[in-house]
Amino acid sequence: MTEIGITYYAPGLPAHGNQAEAAFIDGKLFIDGIAIDVPITDIGVTLGGFNHNQVFLFWHKEEGRFAISPVDADALSRLRELAPEPLAGLLKSAVKDSARKQRRSRFGLSVLGLFLLLPLLLLAVLFWQSHEVAGWAAGHISIENEQKLGEIAFKQATAGMKLRQGGIDASAIQEIGTRLTKGSKYSYHWYVAEDPSINAFAVPGGYVVVNTGLIQAADSAEEVAGVLAHEVQHVELRHTLKNILHSLGLRAAFSLALGDIGGSALGDFAANLAELKFSRDLESEADRQGLSALKHSGIAPQGMVSFFDKLRKQEGATPPALLSTHPASAERMQILQSMVNEQGNWQSKPLPYDWVVIKASAR
Repeated sequence: MTEIGITYYAPGLPAHGNQAEAAFIDGKLFIDGIAIDVPITDIGVTLGGFNHNQVFLFWHKEEGRFAISPVDADALSRLRELAPEPLAGLLKSAVKDSARKQRRSRFGLSVLGLFLLLPLLLLAVLFWQSHEVAGWAAGHISIENEQKLGEIAFKQATAGMKLRQGGIDASAIQEIGTRLTKGSKYSYHWYVAEDPSINAFAVPGGYVVVNTGLIQAADSAEEVAGVLAHEVQHVELRHTLKNILHSLGLRAAFSLALGDIGGSALGDFAANLAELKFSRDLESEADRQGLSALKHSGIAPQGMVSFFDKLRKQEGATPPALLSTHPASAERMQILQSMVNEQGNWQSKPLPYDWVVIKASAR
């Protein structure tokens, strides 16, 4: 019996899943030696991840949604080799679809990047002052153009993801987000992604995505509000746009210099949008302004501190996805708590949501 390394997602397991071994015996799926009481014909295949290269096998039972994903390329290869029909056919189609989407992403964003940023790339190459050029460029991009860029980047970054705007969890996200962004110059769009990883990200122009994994990991609406308050400040302060311009500037310049007009670096950028890393200064600025947004909205601040601290304590060999872009060091937690203390007490009321019910709906 050949076993396949997988990550196993199931009701009652941690949102990031558990490591396990899968095998196929006599046309049945086994996980850690236990047969899964679901016909092979009832198991579906879908793609996930911002690179469209993560394959999930999923099925539904009375307890909720179950899924497995191979841990690496070798595990995926063995899965395709050993899976019985019709799973083998579905896996073959999914892998082809993944390759096609990656090619489309590379082509679409390379054309967009070259069209919008060519003058800036020339300046960056000439003076080799990428950060200064990015800041200058962001200041000369209109809100309208930023939202157009954000719309394109959003479509690229979320291709293959299962998004929705309906459901009580999505309604709560939209209501909290709208409260935090009242009076903003941006028109925000709020989405919930059916994804078990603990993650959320915001795209220039006001597109915000929250994974169901994050909703389930939060213990209160105030914790989610803290994450949203922080994320939208990256939009309000144009941090993400500046990082886009900086990242595309140098990478596209190299692509042009080497004659790679297809610009694989450019094309990969949108698919990896949620992997943007912000500097400590930008993180602190987003924390501070996020706390101000919470205060202005009458929402208690401790949820922001408790959620990021909760993620910090979970950090290990495989940290929550949100920590890959928002490092939650002990020092940062101390600074964040100091910011809360500096703000002082403010009037707030508990957010009017039954989070136990909302977490259940997110499953």
